[in-house]
Amino acid sequence: MQKHIAIERPRLLLLPEMPFDRWLAADRNISKELKMESIERHRDWMNELEKLEADYIVYSTPEYIGDKFLNTAYVYSKRDGHQRLHSKAYFPEEPHFWEESCFDRPDPVVFDTFLLDGFCIGVLLCTELWFTNNARKYGEQGIDLLLCPRATGKESVEQWLNCGSTSAIISGSYCLSSNRSGNGAEGFQWGGTGWIAAPINGSLLATSSKNNKFVSITVDLEKSRLAKKEYPLYVKSNGF
Repeated sequence: MQKHIAIERPRLLLLPEMPFDRWLAADRNISKELKMESIERHRDWMNELEKLEADYIVYSTPEYIGDKFLNTAYVYSKRDGHQRLHSKAYFPEEPHFWEESCFDRPDPVVFDTFLLDGFCIGVLLCTELWFTNNARKYGEQGIDLLLCPRATGKESVEQWLNCGSTSAIISGSYCLSSNRSGNGAEGFQWGGTGWIAAPINGSLLATSSKNNKFVSITVDLEKSRLAKKEYPLYVKSNGF
């Protein structure tokens, strides 16, 4: 990854969901001690993350806020440091993804946009991408990029690609995702396959693979902004 970033010098780098430790939700019952260890491992990696030559780096990390154990997205820049974006609110509860048991919901649940230097982002963490009303609301707020850090398996890759394309259409923005890859606990296979999908038609502009783990492209933000005037974004929701 460092070599790719050194060559491409991207303005924005998107990392997978909680990338700096094993996947906590593989176990249904996680002790507070293990949760704290995962928080510390993510903190330990911050020094390495901060060395990367990207203007903005979006990632998620486990954290305690009060007594709530959260999965929270952050954006890092050398100018502004680490800024909190959004804590995950929708969780699966099934083998290898015992997130309902592992994490707490933020209170209140918010899906705020975030303005960077000349462009606006919204974040949906993994499962949240399937709640398409949030993608539409982000579009109505004028985001340019919809970012989806995720942790999903090999068997569901096609479903997620379809969801990413649809979300790009619904939000009228470029939809980007980064996923875990390789083997997880008990032989579970992560799906990899990050993507960049275009607004208006949802076409896949780039996908990562086992042989091409990192992809970068230049996007035209004006296309994202013009998409807000196209169907289905121009249709008023009237508060429903």
